[in-house]
Amino acid sequence: MSVEYRTEGDVAVITLNRPDRFNAIEGTISSGLVEALSRAGVETRAAVITGAGRAFCAGADLAELEPEYDSGGPDLAEHLENVFHPMVEATIECAVPTVAAINGVAAGAGLGLALACDLRVIAESAFLTSAFTAIGLTPDSGTTWWLPQMVGVSRALELTLTNKRVSPEEATRLGICLETVSDDQLMGRATGIAGSLADMVPDSLVTTRRLIREAAGRTFAEALAEEQTEQGRLGKTVEHAEGVRAFLEKRKADFRGVG
Repeated sequence: MSVEYRTEGDVAVITLNRPDRFNAIEGTISSGLVEALSRAGVETRAAVITGAGRAFCAGADLAELEPEYDSGGPDLAEHLENVFHPMVEATIECAVPTVAAINGVAAGAGLGLALACDLRVIAESAFLTSAFTAIGLTPDSGTTWWLPQMVGVSRALELTLTNKRVSPEEATRLGICLETVSDDQLMGRATGIAGSLADMVPDSLVTTRRLIREAAGRTFAEALAEEQTEQGRLGKTVEHAEGVRAFLEKRKADFRGVG
């Protein structure tokens, strides 16, 4: 199975499972991830994405495409549309918040997948790299959209033009990752963060995620109007009422019990 799915309480743990290929992406990884994220959105309240073995995800499986280079080259535009876009779109649109547990190299489209998650934790032995220009391509899987937002245009150009190997410490300092942890603590920390998110209201979290992501394309007045719309909608929910009661009663809200 190219993608493994299991649950720990209200958290889905989704593992890319082609360790012999450094979890390189091909059709079964993409479709398996799309299915797992859809399942997580129904069955759980948060999800962790990680990789089996020594890699998070090494990007595209170029060996799979190699025969096509002998006959004019593959149709990479079609390959992106059919394989890579569904995977990253399912990640950013997941109905529950997502945490990437970067256990090893996240390269190429693997970097794009990590950036598509809401939060990232990285192991001490891992690293990030764009890798695309080293093979004469531009970045894909949303990398050109995410990186400038996270690190600014100048630094995004540095990382993508030079394919710089970004250490866990630098990834954390730049704000790409929340924190760096030891390899043996990675999954515990990632599932702990996801568990904290699972204690909250998924609708509130994913709506906040959308407002933040879309803010750069709005005027201030438009952002205020969108906030107003979502506040009005969420303000009528039983979860909001429970949150207010818990605040006034000085106790922890039990959102699971009222959803």
